Amino acid sequence: MKAMQAARHHRRLLDVFVVSALVVCAAPACRSKFEGGGDLRAQKVVLQREVEGYREAAARLERGDPVLPKEDLAIAISDALIRDLIAAQLPFEADVDKFHIALRTAEVKFRGSPVVELTGALNLKDRPNLQAAARVIGALEDIAVDPATATLKARISVDHLSIESVAGFEQLMSGATLDEVGRMVRLQIKNALPEIQIPVKVQQSIELPAVTRGPVRLEGARMPLQVGVSQVLAGQGILWIAVHFQPGDLVKTADAPEVGDSQASDVDAIGFDDKTEAAKSDSEKPDAKKKDKGQ
Repeated sequence: MKAMQAARHHRRLLDVFVVSALVVCAAPACRSKFEGGGDLRAQKVVLQREVEGYREAAARLERGDPVLPKEDLAIAISDALIRDLIAAQLPFEADVDKFHIALRTAEVKFRGSPVVELTGALNLKDRPNLQAAARVIGALEDIAVDPATATLKARISVDHLSIESVAGFEQLMSGATLDEVGRMVRLQIKNALPEIQIPVKVQQSIELPAVTRGPVRLEGARMPLQVGVSQVLAGQGILWIAVHFQPGDLVKTADAPEVGDSQASDVDAIGFDDKTEAAKSDSEKPDAKKKDKGQ
């Protein structure tokens, strides 16, 4: 009961926080001139993702459900690790129409949502010295197990692209043109950013080797596992990934030799000869012979 009351209390606080944030971002100061222009609009994008993540977690607690499924395996990954993995694949460069964008740095924050921020520069291809600062805001999405590598993978979504004009850049194009450029570049690069391979290997099968020695022989078998990401939760700099395992039917992988094919060494390996020798030595003891004569 106390847990339910606490969940409802947190939910009410979250709703107040959401409404306050949306009211602030609805103010005229939050209406940026360019599609990605302005820190307030960028903050609004990040805030919306964070609030959505916290709302989902609060709803599960309110229903009395665990934040992550109890029967699944939970994997914890820090935002610093993901930042380093993304940074290792930078710079990312692309040509979009007459523009060139180069993203060189990455920041990752796990607070309600796995938010990713990439920064770099945008310039005209025929005037490379005239650059504007560019910032991409998105998040990790489609986190799944890669069947080919058995590791976790994810892609970076692009929610927002900010173009910060510099001296001279606005003389070549108006604010409306910059807005259109930001939208065009965002749409072109959203599916072109490199996929993130997370170095966590997830076993996709269980191998049962054949038993080929001794009086008992077993065939080799393999149990496939259906593996999938069931839940993702970001908070306090940690990304929690719940992985669900569903065992499949056993598949024979190797035949076991017949028991009659056992060699003497197989019997020795399990100590049968030792037991036989022990029995013989007991029967040869003097006491044992006397008992036999007395009977």
